Amino acid sequence: MIQLLLSLIFYISICSSAPLIIKTVVVTAPMEYVTVTVGYTPSPTSTQIPTTPETILVQPTSLNLFDAIQSVQSEFFNSKSRYSVVLETVTAPISSQYQSSTTTNPSTSTPSSSFSTSTLQPIPSSSSINLQIVSPSLSSIYTFSTSTTSSLITSSSASSSSASSSSPSSSSPSSSSPSSSSPPPTETSQSNPILSKVVSSTPQSGYSYMSTINRLWQRFWQNGKWNQNDVICENASYVTPPLWSLAVLGKAITNTGDSSGINTVINSILDYHDQATGAFSDQPKTGTFYTDDNAQLMWVFTDAYKITNNQQYLTCAEGIMNYLKTQNFENTGGIVWQNDQNYIASISTVETALAAVRLYEVNGDESLIDLANKCMKFMFDHFQDPNDKLFYDGLDKTAFASVNKGKLSYTVGCAISTLSKLYKLKNDISALTKALELATAATNINGAFYTGEKIWNNSLQYSHLLFAGFGDAFQSSSQFDQFKPEVTRQANYIYQFLQDPSDSNLYFDSINVGTTNTFNKFAQTFQVDSNYTPSTSIYCNNNPNGPTSKSFLTNASAAQILYQLAKY
Repeated sequence: MIQLLLSLIFYISICSSAPLIIKTVVVTAPMEYVTVTVGYTPSPTSTQIPTTPETILVQPTSLNLFDAIQSVQSEFFNSKSRYSVVLETVTAPISSQYQSSTTTNPSTSTPSSSFSTSTLQPIPSSSSINLQIVSPSLSSIYTFSTSTTSSLITSSSASSSSASSSSPSSSSPSSSSPSSSSPPPTETSQSNPILSKVVSSTPQSGYSYMSTINRLWQRFWQNGKWNQNDVICENASYVTPPLWSLAVLGKAITNTGDSSGINTVINSILDYHDQATGAFSDQPKTGTFYTDDNAQLMWVFTDAYKITNNQQYLTCAEGIMNYLKTQNFENTGGIVWQNDQNYIASISTVETALAAVRLYEVNGDESLIDLANKCMKFMFDHFQDPNDKLFYDGLDKTAFASVNKGKLSYTVGCAISTLSKLYKLKNDISALTKALELATAATNINGAFYTGEKIWNNSLQYSHLLFAGFGDAFQSSSQFDQFKPEVTRQANYIYQFLQDPSDSNLYFDSINVGTTNTFNKFAQTFQVDSNYTPSTSIYCNNNPNGPTSKSFLTNASAAQILYQLAKY
């Protein structure tokens, strides 16, 4: 039975040729199918309900409602028409085509009785829908809020062949049962007796990642460029963001499918490009190149290419990959972390593997699969702790025995992503087995990634890749479903405890760098000592009476995590 049942109503004003940034709040209701009504009105403050909308039937690529809306957004903005978008929530192989007919199945382009727009199913009258529209200049904000009634919602009824109670199609990679050659299911990860009493194992954040994206634009986009400093602070100086921060932000923005935002952030990133190497420097024109920064950036370019079909973005991605290959130490699969240095980092090695797989998904170059496998072999041969199965940080290429035994969650997250994709793309059973082993290790509540309160202990700014790794895993095999409650709890913890209640949709990096109010909520809930005095450095100009200054990287990471949570 499908559990994710959503309904949204958008009121969008086309007040300029530039796209608007949209914040949504999700409303849940007990419906088999979902309608999203995108209403064009001439005034952003109008509350008039659009009448006789056209209907476009769309099957989304996943249960991610925002992705489905994106599939018709460009036509909506071009025509300024009214649309009622009916979304099927059954997981199955999906076509991206759509037709403007109320009786046409978009996957076959033929009439189908499985789709109907005549059935009204009410949403509870207590539900509310909120919309915030931020103008392209971010100089003005329009808001709209209303109570919902059944007359606003049209949902479709399905034939027995596509009823929501049916099992997902066996041909769907994300929901297919393991083949007969698959390994036996791994034991379910340990329950979390502490966190399970505090937060839910079902997603709680809705589509708030879009709100966090909006806040990033408001707080770090200044005078046509990104500022590492939070502009809420009076007289905030301009600091050029490091490439890593822009790569994390770029991926958060490509997750939204917003082509205008993608083009804007990439225009900023191109200032870091080095024509001679094809790589991007840590700061513009420094000549210092970090392979992990470039690997994450390559993911931005591959996503951007898929969304915009801009050939320049694919060229940049392939240029980065060519550079990453030059850092493959003696073709062993170990990737040197920084140009002209000796350190082979696990993060640069595994991110290169994932970059290779993601580029393969675009251009089909089989040599990229070979590179990914070679990098992963290096990871398991040289970096895996034989006891807890997690990965060490790195080693010196001149002395392989000199291993740095620090452990960070983002390395494991990237490995899970890579292995899950290798299984999904190539039916690599050994990759599935290793990914399941890593997932078990990462969710071992007595393991290296957990605090005494049984919360993942890496700071928020470096945590997005572990959540993304599980997101890829959940799409690759149902065998990973056993980990979903724990991973969801960890994400819900971030949403509920690290968000600043006085600065909504923005986050602190950890509970120990927040305000007294945020820490007291944590202390009371987890029954720990509440004796806490925040550092004045979290406030603008070190003034506790002023606003708190937020981190660019932390909140870009938070946006990625909330996006994954919306998909869980």
